[in-house]
Amino acid sequence: MTAEIRVLLAAAALPATEAEIATLAARYPAFRAAVDALHEVPAARDLPPVLGLRVRTEVSGPGA
Repeated sequence: MTAEIRVLLAAAALPATEAEIATLAARYPAFRAAVDALHEVPAARDLPPVLGLRVRTEVSGPGA
C-alpha cells in the first residue's frame, strides 16, 4: 500500500516523511471506504446527473 500512497503523493507534489506515509497507508482503506460511501446515496442512484445550474434572480423575503 505504501507504493500507492507514494504515487498519489508524488502526483499531487506533496512531500511526506516515512512516518506520514506509513500512517496514510494504514488509514487509507477506512478513508477510501468513507469517500466511496459519499457516492452511495440510494435516493439518487437512478437520477440523471446535474449538468447545469438554475439561478433564481428574484429576491423575496424581509428587506427585499
